[in-house]
Amino acid sequence: MSFFLHLIKIVHNKMEIAEMIKCPTCKSAFEQQPDKCGNCGYPFSGTPDERAHFVAHHILKKGKLSDTRDSIKQARIILFIIAGFNIIVPIFSFANTQSGWIVMEISMLIGILFLIFGIMAKKKPFISLLIPLILLIAAYLVNFIIEPITLLQGILWKIIFIGALVYSLMNIRESEKIQKESKYMATQDYK
Repeated sequence: MSFFLHLIKIVHNKMEIAEMIKCPTCKSAFEQQPDKCGNCGYPFSGTPDERAHFVAHHILKKGKLSDTRDSIKQARIILFIIAGFNIIVPIFSFANTQSGWIVMEISMLIGILFLIFGIMAKKKPFISLLIPLILLIAAYLVNFIIEPITLLQGILWKIIFIGALVYSLMNIRESEKIQKESKYMATQDYK
């Protein structure tokens, strides 16, 4: 007999849950329809155009968070490429000369720094991409001052590397702004 009472309670609870009003964007449940969702801000009492506009912007914001996640991955790959290039190439290029040892050691140190920042970019993406960007621009400027022709050597790669890091930093800032706008977006991770 108690089994049947328990089964009736479960069915009754499921019916109550089904009767609750759910937000179409964040799926928050409400006993009564609010004017606005307390979690994501969906305008229940808005006109159909206002509700559609909100949903469209919500989808765009989630897409931006996804784009940021992808651009961080690409920036990390670039940091790993730069690290690998600075660690491996000097071994073959400078090991044969006496003065090359210092250049090789500096290059390997820079490579290790970029490797560390590439690893750290998963947890702290903004600062882990900003510092390597500054280091990269500084290295390009120093090389340009020492030997101006180096600016043109590999110019396409330099533009790609700097552009990707800047793009990722801009995406991170936009995503942080999106997350500050609503409690729901703050729960969506872009890292």
